[in-house]
Amino acid sequence: MNPFAFDTSDFQFLLDSIGETVTIDNVPKKCIVQNAKIGDYEDKYIYTLSDIERGNLILHNKKKYLIVSDVTEGKLYKKALMRHCNYEIIVEGQKVCKIVGHNDFGEPIEECHTTESFSVPVFVDKYAFKIDDPAPIRVPDKQIIVTMQENETNKSKFTVNTKFDVMGQTWKVIDVDKTRTGLLILTCESSN
Repeated sequence: MNPFAFDTSDFQFLLDSIGETVTIDNVPKKCIVQNAKIGDYEDKYIYTLSDIERGNLILHNKKKYLIVSDVTEGKLYKKALMRHCNYEIIVEGQKVCKIVGHNDFGEPIEECHTTESFSVPVFVDKYAFKIDDPAPIRVPDKQIIVTMQENETNKSKFTVNTKFDVMGQTWKVIDVDKTRTGLLILTCESSN
């Protein structure tokens, strides 16, 4: 027996006893979810033996959350802070055409279809993104900060000058911050 090896059976017992099943990036996992300190956001701590990382999308009690902190890899479990996604951005399907041949006159024959619409869970704020700062920096009027999961689809759909609707207004992306691995943090201004 290795005296330096940590036994996870105690934490596994807790997971089995009081843990609940959440969905982490569409995969069901057993976790313990605990409320974080009371504040302006609906934040919760997640404890698990499974691999988690900043930017994971969590479905808990029919609500979507993003892991916004680094993962603390304790001796027995992994712990992270997750924040409730207070809005969803609907990305409308786009018309996509490709040339499938040419007619007798040499003109291209196109085949077109519309891609499926999808939604992107985000949290929207009027403050610069801070997790533990008691005095976050307020952004100028008519601007918001939108934080979403960093993945290939979101990176390609949400670039500078992209427009989208949220909170009953149209917003234009003026900056894309990729400094927090796993998250895309967009600075947007109202284009109304």
